[in-house]
Parts: sequence; structure tokens; C-alpha cells
Amino acid sequence: MNRFFTAKRLALFVTLTIMSLLVAACAGDAGTNGRAGADGAAGAAGAAGPQGAAGARGPAGARGPAGVAGPKGAAGSDGSAGARGPSGPAGAFGADGESTTAGVTVSPNSVASGSAADVSVWLTGFGNTESITVTLVAPDGSISVQTATASNGLATVSISPTLLSTGLHGVDAEGDAGSKASAALNIK
Repeated sequence: MNRFFTAKRLALFVTLTIMSLLVAACAGDAGTNGRAGADGAAGAAGAAGPQGAAGARGPAGARGPAGVAGPKGAAGSDGSAGARGPSGPAGAFGADGESTTAGVTVSPNSVASGSAADVSVWLTGFGNTESITVTLVAPDGSISVQTATASNGLATVSISPTLLSTGLHGVDAEGDAGSKASAALNIK
């Protein structure tokens, strides 16, 4: 034989050929996959991992409705008094007041109803020649009027009690210069 085909090489060639045929014979068509089996039982939970970094802050939410008002608080203490303000301008002069010197004296000041004796009304402290109106006001509101003129500030008038009703009567005297005075007359 040829030197190319030595016994060792021939034996190797034959062995490789047989092996190739065997491998080809063992390799068959690919079969179909079978059905998946049922899930197995869950394993035990693993240990918690480390906490991650904080995320970015989200946008602000909508404003909620106002809450109910709380109870009224206690009153605070008074503050200190402020500085006194400037004085205002002087006001206008007022009208003259009543004369404090004018007077009325009724004599007698209490008489019996229907009495025939006159009652004297003495007027003092009026102006020198002042004209004086004397008004008698009865308890029922009716009035009677007399006039007199002062001489040196004095005057007198008479009242007849015969027609007067019982009760307290007012005797008011007013001069034309503004002097005023009054007294009472009781008819029993």
C-alpha cells in the first residue's frame, strides 16, 4: 500500500467516519415542546434592600376650604391714655339767664275755697320800671293773666280766690326785661 494510507491513519479515518455516522444517527428531528408545569410554591421573602435616595418634591396641592372660626378671645387690657389735644376756640356768649333777684311772695299762700278776702302777690327785685305779666295756672291747666308795672323794682297784684278750684295753683311772674320768679297758692 501506499505510504499515505498507513495503518494508523487508516484506523483513525475509519474511526472518525463511524463516529460521524453515529452522531448523525443519534440526532433525530426536533420534537415539540411539552406543556409547562404548575408554578411552584413561593419562596421566602428576601431581606429588605437599602433605602433609595429621596425623589424630587412634587407640585403643591390645591388650597383646601377655610376652617371654622375659633372662639372669641378675652378682651385685652385698656391702653394708656393719649396726650391731651389742643383746646378748641371759645364759644359764643349765651343768652342772659333768669334774674336771681326777682321774687314772688303770695300772702296768704293758703286760703279756703270760696273765701272773699283777696290774696296779695308781692313782686320784688324786678327792673325799675319793668312791665310784669303775672300768670295764675290752676290744677286743671286753665290760666288767668294780670299785668303790673314795677316802681323801683316793686309791684303788687291781687287775686280773688272766690272762683278758684281747690288744689295747688302756680303763680308765675315774668318781666319784659327777662326777670322771672314764681310761687305757689294753695286753695283748700
